[in-house]
Amino acid sequence: MELKREHLFIYAEFGLIVLLVYGLSAEYRSNAYQQDWISSNAPTLQYLVNGYLAAMLLGVLIGGGVLLAADYWRNRNKKSSLRTVG
Repeated sequence: MELKREHLFIYAEFGLIVLLVYGLSAEYRSNAYQQDWISSNAPTLQYLVNGYLAAMLLGVLIGGGVLLAADYWRNRNKKSSLRTVG
């Protein structure tokens, strides 16, 4: 079984989500008005947009990439060992 196109698409889509969350976090940290609005209207959202969520998602993205690469190399080696000569 080779690495499917769907898995790569899902991985790329998740990478885009991580990039967008990181952009939102960077905007939150540099915008005092947004910080004030969120602290007064949605205080529990502060934990998600202050950078912790972006860092966690980046770790999941890196771990997923390692798992995809390991799966690819394992299946590639499995195919080469099953070939017969002659």
